[in-house]
Amino acid sequence: MYFDSTGDIFYKASGVDSVRNCCHRCLNKDKTLFYEFYSRLHQKKVKYCLNCIGLGRSDSATPLMALESTARKEKCGYSLHFELTEIQKEASGRVVKAIREGENLLLHAVTGAGKTEIIFEGIRYARENGLNVAVVSPRIDVVKELHLRLGGAFKKSRIDLMFAGVKVKFDHHFTVCTVHQLYNFIGHFDCIIVDEFDAFPLAGDWNLQGAIAKAMTEAGILIIMTATPTRRMLKMTDGNVFRIARRYHGHDLTIPAVHYADIRKGIKKGRLDAKLKRLLEAIIMNDRKVLVFFPDIKMMHQVHGLMTESFDGVETVHSGDAGRYGKVERMREGGIRILLTTTILERGVTFKDLDVIVVHTEYFPSDTLIQICGRVGRKPQDPSGSIHLLTLYNTRHIQAAIRKIKAFNKGRAVL
Repeated sequence: MYFDSTGDIFYKASGVDSVRNCCHRCLNKDKTLFYEFYSRLHQKKVKYCLNCIGLGRSDSATPLMALESTARKEKCGYSLHFELTEIQKEASGRVVKAIREGENLLLHAVTGAGKTEIIFEGIRYARENGLNVAVVSPRIDVVKELHLRLGGAFKKSRIDLMFAGVKVKFDHHFTVCTVHQLYNFIGHFDCIIVDEFDAFPLAGDWNLQGAIAKAMTEAGILIIMTATPTRRMLKMTDGNVFRIARRYHGHDLTIPAVHYADIRKGIKKGRLDAKLKRLLEAIIMNDRKVLVFFPDIKMMHQVHGLMTESFDGVETVHSGDAGRYGKVERMREGGIRILLTTTILERGVTFKDLDVIVVHTEYFPSDTLIQICGRVGRKPQDPSGSIHLLTLYNTRHIQAAIRKIKAFNKGRAVL
């Protein structure tokens, strides 16, 4: 079933148990994530859940209504404008096998391996056998990209799209959504495919991970796709792993170059660091675009102010930027040459002719660095680029990221 205010199933008398501090929708039991106020309408105190407030208020005064789940087989053809490589075909077969035989699966694939196209045949099999499918991710940016690509391939299918502020709903047989939206489902999906399981906030959020389990049927199948798996993911998929160590176009991943620099020192002196400036000049001279990653928003804005004195077409983007989707499109179209960003763009975006610079890399964990490096060389027309790590010192995370990238290039995948 799934929660809907127009539903005819009376699931609970209220969304929140105010005595036990429990939300019946997201199963939150953290006392600090509830807020209580006096309601003149109800003439009593009302408590609501802050954990799932983005889905609409779940409170102690409003009944929780639901609709019964349904299943329907459909002819689910798709179009693919290129032929899968042999390793992609093998991976696609493993996805179909997992769904057919009710096995969980971890698809450990290098960034840019074409993971989305690998799941097409599995989705077709599931839908033609009447299984409800959800393709989910923690990040809105990734969800939008997934829906765009799935919608372009499965042209005759009605695909639900749900994330904060957007609801395109049909019958929830084939759904693309953020993980948060799974709070609305109980035992509904026969197969849930999670892209970027390790991304914030899913990786460290037990409530969100519980939402995945709650949304699946008793015999539900979990498929996790990631370039940076953890032992937790291995456990969740019963150690059933398929690895792809090369990108679909066959070229090596770019090995980052490490440069020692102190960008903060330049900021304090009111000037742009000379090494960073030279790298930017070389990239622009080669008619390429660049993503410059920063560990925090304050530093990013400080450098932006200094950078605009020497460069045109420089913009900033972060998670709280209401115009970030428009800026990403302008970057794709060439209107922006230099885009300064936080880790919000470490995943789910692809640009052609792109180089990457990471500022004060000593603050970044290895999994984040692997994802950032994965932005470069994703297109077969531009399979390589440059990656520059500007750091005060060479950390174990920098070393681990480079070691794993080199392992992928040798045809091996390591945790």
